[in-house]
Amino acid sequence: MGISLNPQHLKRYQQIAWLFVKYGRSDLVKETGLEETLTAEQGASRHEAAKADELAEDLEKLGPTFVKLGQLLSTRVELMPRPYLDALSRLQDKVEPFGFDEVEKIVTSEIGVRLSRAFSDFDVRPVASASLGQVHLARLRDERPVAVKVQRPNIREQMVEDLEALEEIAEFLDKRTEFGKRYEFRRMLEELRKSLMRELDYRQEAQNLAVFREHLKAFHRLIVPAPIADY
Repeated sequence: MGISLNPQHLKRYQQIAWLFVKYGRSDLVKETGLEETLTAEQGASRHEAAKADELAEDLEKLGPTFVKLGQLLSTRVELMPRPYLDALSRLQDKVEPFGFDEVEKIVTSEIGVRLSRAFSDFDVRPVASASLGQVHLARLRDERPVAVKVQRPNIREQMVEDLEALEEIAEFLDKRTEFGKRYEFRRMLEELRKSLMRELDYRQEAQNLAVFREHLKAFHRLIVPAPIADY
């Protein structure tokens, strides 16, 4: 008997099952019952020659949760062949930036005032964009230059849903399969969950930056950004 499929996660189940099939673990799809989520074409396909770089690309397409999962898997030398470890270790979480309308809405909501009241200038183009957020250069009203880090809209909710789907599969594998019992996927996912929640906590990141700046203040040639407490 496979896992009890949660209707909210059907799309993710299908994508995960397809990865298992593509990379030679269709047995896990059958054991978990995920074959129900696959189309006939997907279930019949074979990709024995799928390359390590393809796995990295596939994980990038699935979004930030799976990018971070791939980065974690790249450290598991007992689990994956060397070419896969190398490919996953190069995983980048660079993605297309989201629109400035969303940026303006998020920043306004967070600081409680319009951008024009808090900033004398705010660059509409991000200088960096990654899976969790992006960075815009700006100037405060007192003309201090700042970098504004904006989290992607709904990213926390998406990651929670992804982790729920992965945890359901991991729990089944750990309890019902020798493969899971050997590698303890629930423990791996708990490590991933803690890492993601830390990265999503920008307030904690600001506190860490303040501590880092304090520790290095004696080194006058080093410039460490200071978090702006008012925001």
